Amino acid sequence: MPTFNLDPFYLIVDNADWLARLLPLGVRLVQLRVKDSPESEVREEILRARDLCRTAGAQLIVNDYWKLAIDAGCDFVHLGQEDLDGADLDALRRHEVRIGVSTHDEAELDRALSISPDYVALGPVWPTLLKEMKFAPQGLEKLGAWKERIGDIPLVAIGGLTPARACLALAAGADSACVVTDVLRARDPESRAVEWVATTAPWRDSPELTRAFSPEFAGAKVFPSPNHGPRARAVSALVLHYTGIPTAEGALELLCSPIAEVSAHYFVEEDGRILQLVPESRRAWHAGASYWAGETDMNSASIGVEIVHPGHIDPHDFPPAQIEAVIALSRDICARHKIAPERVLAHSDIAPRRKMDPGEFFPWARLAAAGVGRYVEPLPPDDGPALEGDSAGEAVARLQRQLAAFGYKINETGVYDEDTASAVAAFQRHWRPARVDGRADASTIDVLTRLLT
Repeated sequence: MPTFNLDPFYLIVDNADWLARLLPLGVRLVQLRVKDSPESEVREEILRARDLCRTAGAQLIVNDYWKLAIDAGCDFVHLGQEDLDGADLDALRRHEVRIGVSTHDEAELDRALSISPDYVALGPVWPTLLKEMKFAPQGLEKLGAWKERIGDIPLVAIGGLTPARACLALAAGADSACVVTDVLRARDPESRAVEWVATTAPWRDSPELTRAFSPEFAGAKVFPSPNHGPRARAVSALVLHYTGIPTAEGALELLCSPIAEVSAHYFVEEDGRILQLVPESRRAWHAGASYWAGETDMNSASIGVEIVHPGHIDPHDFPPAQIEAVIALSRDICARHKIAPERVLAHSDIAPRRKMDPGEFFPWARLAAAGVGRYVEPLPPDDGPALEGDSAGEAVARLQRQLAAFGYKINETGVYDEDTASAVAAFQRHWRPARVDGRADASTIDVLTRLLT
């Protein structure tokens, strides 16, 4: 039997009417799951679904009714564990009908593998609304572990999926993401189906962007994001971010979604686990519109590390295990790419008008003590005279020259404008975090002067 690649978007429908609506939108892999209907009606649904799929060039998979599938000349069936008891597997193979099997635990996987299935489905990966499940949600780690075990056999993730979660499932090792309610119960099923087709497009059309690769940091686990492109120049900087999203899963969804068009090379979880999303040789999309020391394409010139933290919506300390992981990762990156200490930067340094991460509560001094980046102990904030919004003249021009020499994008105008205040605030977040107010007091100017020497 010729090899078969599952489409990354696998839709389950309960009648053929859905296929007339959704196949024209680009759906290419569907399962017909008809329940609680007379066999004569099921036969008619299968025949109609078969014809619609053939016309659209889509793959039809018939759930459960293997005899009717053979009679209708269908070439794929899906069997649950209970269906395996009564199915004539030899008859299915004689008629060259492929077989997919549902699994929920190790025993069911062993049983599925014993019949040499054409795919294995694992679920529920997340909680599902479709039906009561006697199995707990399996999670992304189980997907990865099962894919390692089954090798070239396609793996289907099912249960609680959305377009964003589909990206996580596919990055974790699934070959296809299966859905029922997220499309069929959507307010606008057609629009939701289009979103699914678009979200899964890189896994369908650009395998070079989504295939696994070898991690470049020994402590990282590969979790491929499709959001990257070719570098335009060599790596010369390391940029640290916080995710700024309440949950790690939500942040990871964003970094792996082709619709969002953002990514980073590394993702450091609160417990210190590290995922590598993009090869270091590729240009991740983490910096956005940014600048440092004459460089206008910081995405090309840097490695980006996203650190799981809700950010300024909840500005608490970063967990010690996470910071130790960031230090180990950063030291390794800087050593391999020969990144100078003064080129270990905050996202807020390279985009001071737009960004505040990783924030004044990030332990830059701890990193510098471990050999990552530069830091000098600042004097306490000064409540005396300072350069600020109404300042102008040579003192402001000198400050602007110093900030520009340090790396910030700023023009020497001699006027303490908004760009100057933003650059000063970004500088304070990184090197004088005790007070971030955008006022260049004596303490701020002293730290800047010492860092420039």
